[in-house]
Amino acid sequence: MKVIILTGEPFPNGMAATNRIKCYARAIKEGGVDCEVLIFRRTEVYGKKPKNTEGLGMFYDIPYRFIGGTPQRGSNVFMRQINDRLDIWRTKKYLKMNLEKGDVLFLYMANPLELMLRFLGIANNQGAYCVRDLCELPYGTGAETKNNIRLRNITLEHQLPKLDGIISISDSLLNLAKKHTRPHCKHIKVPIMVDYCKYYISDNSELAEVPFIFHSGTLYQQKDGILGMIEAFGMAQSKIGTPVKFISTGNINESPHKDVIKALITKYHLEDKIVFTGYLSDLEMKEFLSKAKMVIINKYRTQQNNYCFSTKLGEYLAAAKPVVITRVGEAMNWLEDGKSAYIVEPEDTKTLADAIAYVFAHPEESRQIGLAGQEVCRQYFDYRKWSQPLVEFFNQLGK
Repeated sequence: MKVIILTGEPFPNGMAATNRIKCYARAIKEGGVDCEVLIFRRTEVYGKKPKNTEGLGMFYDIPYRFIGGTPQRGSNVFMRQINDRLDIWRTKKYLKMNLEKGDVLFLYMANPLELMLRFLGIANNQGAYCVRDLCELPYGTGAETKNNIRLRNITLEHQLPKLDGIISISDSLLNLAKKHTRPHCKHIKVPIMVDYCKYYISDNSELAEVPFIFHSGTLYQQKDGILGMIEAFGMAQSKIGTPVKFISTGNINESPHKDVIKALITKYHLEDKIVFTGYLSDLEMKEFLSKAKMVIINKYRTQQNNYCFSTKLGEYLAAAKPVVITRVGEAMNWLEDGKSAYIVEPEDTKTLADAIAYVFAHPEESRQIGLAGQEVCRQYFDYRKWSQPLVEFFNQLGK
């Protein structure tokens, strides 16, 4: 048996989705099963600094391949469209030549739905099993439009019943999947995963010129509550009493909330206290995280957040950083308030501001909270813990 992880995400450098794929691949490989990552489209946008430049390579001992031979998209719109179609044709040909009976096609892709069904059909024709990762509510990460609802219903009613297995990231998604699959379909819940050894880093917060809060998520309100986070930081300034900064990944000019963010910066006089870094490499991310005083996950009770599980939490916990997190979703099955995290109610900016100030006012308690969170990560979120469960899950397919 071998596993082909098929995705449209950038690889090996990227954001949360890329990191989860890397954890899956290493867990499967270290469980004794051959694994490769196949990227069916070119992910690097023309005119922007590329995260990836190689079309073929090795991530540790796991081969990866951009089916078009390169991750780079060209400047000519007409040629991009041609290459997109050719890459789909190349992907289908590659799967027909390389999938054998008993192998596993592991879909890590949310859309396009029609394309997923085509790839699934190829796996079935080859006698291979097909599984998919379910880490978000299908078509539930954006506006709840009629078209998204229609596509979600098609996914639940026509795609999920064709799968041999589903790997869900949360109880909510696991329960949803079980309602829409056939009796033979195998299920497993695999929470957020992280390379624990990689993010088990020294605390260098004392080396920061000015103590800072770190946020490594998006600048989107629906997903990461960025507006409430910035406002809470502004409100906490007077309570902390000493200089402190807020450092966030992302590009403010690419955020749909750019104007509101700028207004909050002006309102709370944060011009010299808030920094947007843009995309960070793994090395840069670790450097910022090691020097951070604390981290925040400010999820609201949106449809998306009720189903998903924030991947960055694993990195935060592995680094033993005290986490302030809202009482939303799957994370509440793993963390305890006042023991492994500081848990606050969502959409309560004042309480969030108070929690920020509390962390700075109680450094030793916060340090112990961070260490307890690190132990939760070591026990449950290190990808190495999931090698054997995943391999056993694959071995049960079709039985």
